[in-house]
Parts: sequence; C-alpha cells; structure tokens
Amino acid sequence: MKKINIKTITRENVHGVIATDDKNIWITGNYGTIYHSSDGGENWTKQETGVEKGILVDGVFLDNSVGWVVGLFGTVLHTNNGGTTWIKQETHTTKHLFGVFFSDKKHGWAVGEWGTVICTDDGGVTWKKQREEIDRTFNNITFADNQTGWIVGERGVILHTIDGGKNWVMQLPKVFERETIEEELANPPPSLFCVVFKDKKRGWACGIDGVILYTADGGNSWDPLLSATDLTLYTIFLKDNKGWVVGDRGAYLMSFDGGMTWQEQDEIIKSKQPFRDINFTSSENGWVVGAAGTVIHTVDGGKTWEFFSGLSYAMEFFQMPEALEFKGMVTE
Repeated sequence: MKKINIKTITRENVHGVIATDDKNIWITGNYGTIYHSSDGGENWTKQETGVEKGILVDGVFLDNSVGWVVGLFGTVLHTNNGGTTWIKQETHTTKHLFGVFFSDKKHGWAVGEWGTVICTDDGGVTWKKQREEIDRTFNNITFADNQTGWIVGERGVILHTIDGGKNWVMQLPKVFERETIEEELANPPPSLFCVVFKDKKRGWACGIDGVILYTADGGNSWDPLLSATDLTLYTIFLKDNKGWVVGDRGAYLMSFDGGMTWQEQDEIIKSKQPFRDINFTSSENGWVVGAAGTVIHTVDGGKTWEFFSGLSYAMEFFQMPEALEFKGMVTE
C-alpha cells in the first residue's frame, strides 16, 4: 500500500489568524504555538514564544513588525520585529485572556474571564486593570477609535465605552431581555464571541445558537439578523461590501450586501472541524483556522478554499488529491 504523507503546518488546535497583507500571516494556538508565513502561506516558520502550556487565543498586528498576542494565565506577548522575538509583558493578572485590540502603537486593551479588562497607554510596558472582577467571561473587544469601544461575552453581555474604558455601560438587545431572574436562569441570553465595528455607528456581533446582531446606532439598539443556522458562530469579519462568519462544526456563512443578510455556504469548505477565526486582507484574499491544525486559504473571496493544513472530508482516505496537498516548507 502506498504511504501518503499528509503535510501540515501544525497538528495543534489553531485559535487565531492575523494577516497584515496578502503575504504576511501569523497563526496562534495550543502550547504557545505561533507560526508565520511571509510568502502568502507557501512556507511557514515556527516562532519561539517561551509559552509551553498555555493557549494563545487572539492577536493583533498594526503592521508587519508590531504586534501583540494574548492567551491563558494572563499572557500578553509583544513583538517589534514581526515575531522573530516575542517578549512577555507583565499584566499583573493570571486570569485567562481571550481578546485583544490596539487602536495604535500605544493604546490597547485585553479582556478575559471573570470580567477582566486590562489596558495600556504605553504599548504594553505597563498594563492596568480597568474593572473589578465579575462572574462573567468577556470574549472579545473592539474600538472604533481611542475612546469608543465595545466588549462582548458570556450570557449576551455587551458593554460600551466612550472614554477609553474608564467607564463601561451595559447595552441590552431587546431580544435578550428577560422579565424575571427565573426566566433568565431558565433561558439565558446566548454568549457572544466576536464584535466588529466599521465605524462608531455600524457594528456586528455573533455567538451561540447562530446569533448575529447588528446595530446602526452605536449599540443603543441591537437587532438580530437571520443566519439560517443554530450552530455557534465564533468570528465575524467584514471587508468592503462582503462579510464572512465561521463557527462550530464547519459553519460558514457569507454576506454580499455589507453584512445585512447572510447565507449559509454548504459544502464550500469541506470540513466539520470547529472554525475559530477568519481574516481577510482584501475582499478576495482570506484565511480560516480551526481545530486539529486547520489552516485554509481563499483567493476568490471565499467561493473556493484550499487546505494548507488539516484534513478535509473531500480527501480520499488513502490518497489525498494532489491539488489539496500542502507543498510548502515548514521550518522549526
């Protein structure tokens, strides 16, 4: 029997993908994993992080050199050279961090379990706590500028600030309102995992039960959009007039009208792995990552996808189609 060597970038679960342009991509995941490609995904280099046990969940790069990655146990890593070296920053917390956002090279925020919100105004040289602990996990954070931001998290929580996070105010979508505590306990609002804003007014959030929310007034009101799925949605991304959402069990949705309507894309990405993150550098060039080392790429706006790492159910068990085989090099 012919032995088939299925090449992979990593076999670890991949939680985040960051792309600054069509050539430079970073992926983050279990056991402190970070891989970088500088040639559009043809070759990947493992970057040393000094993290061995924790998961690196989310990250942001402001250009091809300056970036931050966050993860479990209060971990924040920073690089000034594209990840050739990563420096651990002191956060003064051991709480797990799940989301990070920087509006410029000085101002950044990270959020996580137990209502953790930490911020920096010096590029992460110093981090300070912005809120007291609460029994609620915050999953994601975004800002429209240095002052205007939103947090989403467990049990439908949405928080908004107009002063850089000094004060956070709850925003409650009508669809999440419950008349009594008993009703809320019996039917809690769905947890939200991602929030994005195009400007100070127009924003989207997604989460459990296929929930996609939209606001046109900065979050004063949030309206549900039809998603045609009840699977958990982890990440939503909009570019130009297109939008993409990915989630559990291979969930993949697209919008062709700027995020106002969404269509499920069955059988486009042939995988049932949980997809955890998505990133597009243009309306045509994008990446999706997920469990079991899944890294896939599109150059036609998401109509077709190529597996650079991970398994597709379109692959024959003993013979993988040549077109789907990752032919690049991985260097440790």
